[in-house]
Amino acid sequence: MIRYLRILFFLPLIYLCCVSCATEEPIDDQLSACETSDAISQLTWLKEQFELIRNTPESGIILYQFNSREVIEIQSPLMSSTNQSQYYCDGTKLDFDAPEIFQDFLANRVEVKILHGVNLWGR
Repeated sequence: MIRYLRILFFLPLIYLCCVSCATEEPIDDQLSACETSDAISQLTWLKEQFELIRNTPESGIILYQFNSREVIEIQSPLMSSTNQSQYYCDGTKLDFDAPEIFQDFLANRVEVKILHGVNLWGR
């Protein structure tokens, strides 16, 4: 009898574990950034930026989420950390002329992934 009670006790726990795992959203590894599988080679403007830093040690291309949009930041030791090298997926440069807007970006951006190199100016 005790054996059956143990089974009855653990059965719902096992069921909950299985159900909770099955309801997770699958991660789409096919898309790396900006709705492409390889943003660096598929976005012309980004490929041009990549060519400028590809042979520079300690450089990087970082994908961030900011204000519900993807933002790509180009990083190189040849630039300052306020170099204003942040772009939307279409290649439009973000306008950070006002210091408070840039500070908002720094405080509220979320790193999604490193597309190339290292995060030189990481948090």
